[in-house]
Amino acid sequence: MSSRSEHNIVLFESERVDQLYPFSVLHCAWELRTGPFMIYEKYLNILENSGIGFLGRERHVASFIARTGLSSGINVSGNFLFIDGTLFPTPDLITKLFQIISQNNIENGILFENSSGERFGLYLNNKAGIEYYNSNNCLNLYDDKFDSLTVVNIDNAKTIDYLWKALDLVDDSIDQDLKYLKKLKKFSDNDYTNVYGVDKEHIYIGENVNIAPGVVIDASAGPVIIDDNSKIMPQSTILGPVYIGKNNTVKIGAKIYEHNVFGHWCKIGGEIENTIIQSYSNKQHEGFLGHSYLCEWVNFGADTNCSDLKNTYAEISVNLNGETVNTGRMFLGVLCGDHTKTGINSMFTTGTIAGICGILVREWFLPNFISSYSWGGKKDSPQYKFNKAVETAKI
Repeated sequence: MSSRSEHNIVLFESERVDQLYPFSVLHCAWELRTGPFMIYEKYLNILENSGIGFLGRERHVASFIARTGLSSGINVSGNFLFIDGTLFPTPDLITKLFQIISQNNIENGILFENSSGERFGLYLNNKAGIEYYNSNNCLNLYDDKFDSLTVVNIDNAKTIDYLWKALDLVDDSIDQDLKYLKKLKKFSDNDYTNVYGVDKEHIYIGENVNIAPGVVIDASAGPVIIDDNSKIMPQSTILGPVYIGKNNTVKIGAKIYEHNVFGHWCKIGGEIENTIIQSYSNKQHEGFLGHSYLCEWVNFGADTNCSDLKNTYAEISVNLNGETVNTGRMFLGVLCGDHTKTGINSMFTTGTIAGICGILVREWFLPNFISSYSWGGKKDSPQYKFNKAVETAKI
């Protein structure tokens, strides 16, 4: 790999960032969680905590910097490698990018695209790179001015251009991120009473983890990671691959199927499969949640359920930004924005998108698109007053 000082790594938001709705309302693209780490954290791990820069919607980037305390780490004398913030990074992929850079004349720049023809990266010399970095805006790699650049195809480059695509990366993320979780230890029967472990070599436990008697942990299909300070209550069943983040509580009798990622400070219960919960959210009661993505500060009331499969077994389409988008998926539940809450016995239909700060209390099935600040969840429901929503969010 080329010397780090020669290159500035800048994660950028493309002009298609709104396709990540409702996540994109309050988050930058590189905050997406696909495993134990969010995308930007993956880069910090791979690059051994070297500084990286961020380019995107100005207010969103400012919020991100304020929340994380990260500094840009930009070297004004270096060249610039701009990487789409939705690119799923692996050590091999990053190494390959630098190898290509070292083998090519970059006077005019290099444009990277994947096997589907999606452009995800741009390498520019110092002068041109600084100009774009200082623009404080999203970057459009499909602009005509980039058509004359040298184009290099990378076969294994995956981008998360829609939120549901993150669900397909859970298993790879858990496998790859495991090596960066330094303090984990292997599960041991000596540490717990009447906890039944299957394929114990692939069960990893953090510090100060409390697992009650009667819990079954099965890692035969993939790793099970239970991170620091988490509590697993009795009669829970946990199947890997799964990541249970720091300070989580898994409630009595929870049924955790494969392919799940729960960030930090979550409460988990009921029946869940192939779902990502960003952090600080609660799905602690009975009810089914599958093939779904929940953002932060979401709270699902008791017996909230979601459908993730049509009775016709047809591919699922969603209503996204006023357009109908065919996901190409047979399974998709709910994509739920930050600070949205459901009342008891709420029901999400297949492929539902719910915006931020909603109070969803409608009887029978909720519509498959719910606008932000909806008070009720119906298409004609009144708006949650903004000041009141902010007060609730602060609490």
